[in-house]
Formats: sequence, structure tokens, C-alpha cells
Amino acid sequence: MILMYMIFFSDNLFADIQRSVNSTEMAKRKFRDIAVIGGLIFQGFPGEHKKARHLQASASLLFKVFAEYDPDNLLLRQAFQEVFDQQMEEARLRDMLQRISQSKIVITWPKQLTPFCFPIKVDSMREDLSSEKLGRPRATNAAAIV
Repeated sequence: MILMYMIFFSDNLFADIQRSVNSTEMAKRKFRDIAVIGGLIFQGFPGEHKKARHLQASASLLFKVFAEYDPDNLLLRQAFQEVFDQQMEEARLRDMLQRISQSKIVITWPKQLTPFCFPIKVDSMREDLSSEKLGRPRATNAAAIV
């Protein structure tokens, strides 16, 4: 039972979040906005704005350069901080883990499937009911005819 409480420790929460999600990719997307505000990326002249993919490519290049050569860059740190504060809501997650670790954990074995297991059950049944693979896109009628 002590092992169950160890799962909910929040001591290394920041590092655990970084390892469990692709925080770098999320930070890259956030970095574009930060780089525009910081004046690192030219958005184009009034009435002639650059396309979003060009802005993202420029921001991605800057992000890679900062990550490799200046990992303590203020704008880079800001991008990661905004991801953890706004998208991951690290403070709320830490508070929730603290409440769980102070509560009584009750483990039960339900007699029937619960709503929380639905995605797992569907995933396990998919290959039995269909020859379609999860990682492979479905063929459309047009592709099947050709």
C-alpha cells in the first residue's frame, strides 16, 4: 500500500512532466508567439503578413539555435514556463497530488467495465474486429477504386 502513495509524490513533478510529454514540441509552438512579441521574427509589412508556416519555420529555427547554443536563454525559458503554467497547469497538478497523498486510497476491483476503461477496451478489440491497423490510415473509396 505504501507503493501506491509513492506514485503520487510531487517531489520531481517538473522533471516527470518533461519526461512524460513532448514538452519541447509544445514549447516550440509557444516560442513563436514569444519570438514575435520579442521582435525576433518579422511578421511582414502592414497588409502583407507572412504566412503562419513561414513564421513557425523561422521560430523553429531560432528555437533550435537557442536550445543548442544558449539553453538558459530568457525567451526559451519563458516558452517552457508558459507551457507548464498554462497548458500543463503544473500548480494545480501539484496541489492535486498533495491532496491525494494525504487522502485514504481505496483500491477496488469492479465487477463490470467502467467508463474510464472504454478507450483501452476499444483499442484491444479493434484488431479482433477489423483488419485495420491503428497506425495505418484508412483507404478511401477513391483510393480503393484506383
